[in-house]
Amino acid sequence: MTAVDVTYVFDGGYLRPSLISAYSVLKHRPADMTLRFLVTEPIAALDPAADRLRAAFPGATIEVRPIEFDRSIAVAGHVSATALARLNLPALLDQPTLYLDGDTMVRRDVGPLFAPRAGQAPLAAVRDPGILKALHQRAGRGWLPSRKSARHLRDLDQLADLVAPESYVNSGVVLFDLPRIRALGLDRPMGDLAAAVDLRKRLGLRFNDQNWLNVVFKGQIELLAPEWNTLWGNRLTGRSPFPAAERAAFAASRQNPAIVHFTGRLRPWEIRHAWLYPKRRPWLAAYKALQAEAEAVLYP
Repeated sequence: MTAVDVTYVFDGGYLRPSLISAYSVLKHRPADMTLRFLVTEPIAALDPAADRLRAAFPGATIEVRPIEFDRSIAVAGHVSATALARLNLPALLDQPTLYLDGDTMVRRDVGPLFAPRAGQAPLAAVRDPGILKALHQRAGRGWLPSRKSARHLRDLDQLADLVAPESYVNSGVVLFDLPRIRALGLDRPMGDLAAAVDLRKRLGLRFNDQNWLNVVFKGQIELLAPEWNTLWGNRLTGRSPFPAAERAAFAASRQNPAIVHFTGRLRPWEIRHAWLYPKRRPWLAAYKALQAEAEAVLYP
């Protein structure tokens, strides 16, 4: 089995959620793994927090590494410039790694993701349910597309043949087979940050890095089970416009997700009272419980 390796890439603004997410990884796999923080700027509070994680989980290897990154890149769009730094992973690491966004909550051991896989796909990730919802609405299922779905469909139209819409993946949880990426010569296009930004600007797209990964790895993406990246628990997949067969396929991701991904503008680590958000049940409350547990270790 390939060594279990998890990587976060962030700046100071995402320190707090990234530490909470890392704690959730270590809670379910406390040993026999490497967990790595790649940071694009000096973060004074990171080193003592990493030391406390090492003390709490002595069986794991926890690394902190600064990486060079040009923060002057005029990115705009949906994500920060720092999010593009993950595109440089083939030049930074040698081994396969599971990249996680900081706004994730891991609920089980990530080790099974590193089991040998047939086909040697260079990238493995989960289909983006928001994109799937938009595609179903375009096909005439359910109501007319929402404002967000309409934007997704516009972006897909702009990307035309550059991506595979039915297998378009979310970039918040990605297993990168970095040796395979280099062997296929995909490291250079993946790490072409200027081209990624130019694509977004030229076509007026919402996403930077996510679209770029779907473009570079078109036809070479292994689809992971939906429970490995559930957007707020994938509540939207349990009703129209998702057809019955697809609702069933996403059922495990709604009932017992392995990773909950808190996408969007609502930042759960900044919320004080989860009960004020009834539509976010039960995962917001679960996150707040995890946050309290993690921060008792991180900030005693």
